[in-house]
Amino acid sequence: MTQRIAIVGVGYTGTELARQALARSDTVVGTTRSSDGVRRLASLGVEARTFDVLADEPEALRGWFEPGDAVVYSVGTLFREYADDTTPRRHVAPVVRVFEAAEAAGADRFVYLSSTSVYGDHGGRIVDEESERRPSSPYGQMRRDIEDALLARSSETSVAVARIVGIYGPGRNLAEYLRRGRFRLVDGGRKLSNRIHVADLARTILAAVDRGAAGPRVYLVADGHPFPLVELVDWMVEHLGVDRPPEVSLADYRAERGPNRAARWHNEIRASNHRIREELGVELAFPDVFSGYRAIFADDT
Repeated sequence: MTQRIAIVGVGYTGTELARQALARSDTVVGTTRSSDGVRRLASLGVEARTFDVLADEPEALRGWFEPGDAVVYSVGTLFREYADDTTPRRHVAPVVRVFEAAEAAGADRFVYLSSTSVYGDHGGRIVDEESERRPSSPYGQMRRDIEDALLARSSETSVAVARIVGIYGPGRNLAEYLRRGRFRLVDGGRKLSNRIHVADLARTILAAVDRGAAGPRVYLVADGHPFPLVELVDWMVEHLGVDRPPEVSLADYRAERGPNRAARWHNEIRASNHRIREELGVELAFPDVFSGYRAIFADDT
């Protein structure tokens, strides 16, 4: 299916998404905040332009979006602290404005890349798209509000929300932190970790673009194999031949890094991927994190 995909905020995930879309002959356009980013994307075959969702007027995108576009919003959380004193809320407004520009242009679909931080802590129980959201961090609270604002829209432009677990892949993975001695095990690393390889994430986004339900729909994007993080760390320490990282208590880590970072170690879920497999027909190239890292290490040799 050849189509036009517009990616707002082409970072790590957006770059892989662009590569896969171009490989199947889609037209890909994207935004970045710098002229260096424009040149980088142009070298991949992406028609790029500079755009800052906070500094620039979204009306500038109305002539850039086209009828029938699939728009993917891949901009991270813009603020560190949760603020509930503006209407619309300051963290919601930029996303809604971009959506409205896409809607006005006649876009077919709007995909918002969210996060499983919206779930908060479920004590290691299985969660899916229908599970209660009870975010315990400012990041999670802001993501929840953005989801609510988009999913409540009544529009010809279908909304898909992708709740994404921890992303890893070439150029962004635990091995680099371990090699540089920049990783610590919080509370012994016993917390369950949910991951998705960036290639499988991009594959899932494209499936949502191609086969997503009409109207609002949520997709939980994970490989479906949570594991205690310490198991991966010990496996990688042996494979890389590096020292085992030091340990730190959750209380000390929270005091040092703040609630957003600490929530990643406190909140515990088992993320189900049944909907992306059964409804979107996604077949993961890396069904668990160990297969993903074996491929990364093979590419490094």
